[in-house]
Amino acid sequence: MGKVDFDTIKRYLDGNEQKGDREKIISWFSGYEENEDLHRQYNRYWLGLPDVLQVDGYDEEKMLGKIYHKIKLEELQFREKLRKRNVVQKAISIITKVAAVLFIPMTIFVLMNWDRFLSAEDQTTFSEIHAPKGTHTKFNLPDGSTGYLNGGSTVWFPTVYRGKSREVTLEGEAYFNVRSNPKKPFVVSGTNIKVVARGTSFNVEAYPEDNINKITLVKGSVEIIGNKEDQVQDFGFLTPGSMCVFNKEKFSYRFMHVDADKIVSWKDGKLVFINEPFDEVVKKLNRRYGVNIVIKDEKLKDYTYLATFVEDETLDEILKLLKLSAPIEVVDRGRKIGPDGSYKERTIEFYFKTQNR
Repeated sequence: MGKVDFDTIKRYLDGNEQKGDREKIISWFSGYEENEDLHRQYNRYWLGLPDVLQVDGYDEEKMLGKIYHKIKLEELQFREKLRKRNVVQKAISIITKVAAVLFIPMTIFVLMNWDRFLSAEDQTTFSEIHAPKGTHTKFNLPDGSTGYLNGGSTVWFPTVYRGKSREVTLEGEAYFNVRSNPKKPFVVSGTNIKVVARGTSFNVEAYPEDNINKITLVKGSVEIIGNKEDQVQDFGFLTPGSMCVFNKEKFSYRFMHVDADKIVSWKDGKLVFINEPFDEVVKKLNRRYGVNIVIKDEKLKDYTYLATFVEDETLDEILKLLKLSAPIEVVDRGRKIGPDGSYKERTIEFYFKTQNR
């Protein structure tokens, strides 16, 4: 551990740190319990500290009041619990000994991290909402905006909006109905894309496992910004009834006109396919019903599908309709039991239907 130099410790605590002081102090205090000289020297330093710390922004009475109130509140709760067990005195004795052992190392920790503690009130806490596969859920944001989250999706947002923007992070698909605030834009961030709005309704489909992101505008106006590593590009503004299709791998995009109401109808329980490739159909079915449909023949990916299904239609009913309108053979493998005894997702295989099948 090396010989303790208390002048180094005092210099560090007085704010006159030199290079290497921090590492030495941490090394010395790692063996604090066995070092009697360190005990004595630190106690002497502690007793020599002034009664009032001069720290900018520090209100001693307010701080001590909060601490005292917290201590008394917890003390009352603690004593009430221990009173029922008739061990109050014994417990206080144990706590006193533990506090004596922990006090000085804890003091060092507080002094080393003083700046963090002073700024703790400014730190932002976040909320997380997740919609499991096979579900969709409505959510409310701190600014009064609302939205819907599709199956297999997650959103994160601060419990209180501070700063110059209203930030939301999305993995998956969500519909947003944004409360207007021209001075404080609303920003949805996906893996490689940002959508900036001030008061509008739009849909963002940005599953991290998908190469294609889609942003559909229902009303208002949104700005689309793509980013990939050191590449950042402003794609421009969407108009109502249009969609931005962004290819993350190629870092390319295109705008197209769509039926926006049908695109966002999933939030009302509908499942709409508008000339969609068959692999996209399978992705949506997997997320909607929480299953694992696998395309076993590549030929099926050449087919597109046009259909609308409502919420109360079962997966088996949809599979029957798919078989009638596309050349597929469905093999249901059911649900297997995993090593831990839990059931896995139901697995269904799609094969290209030939005359021999």
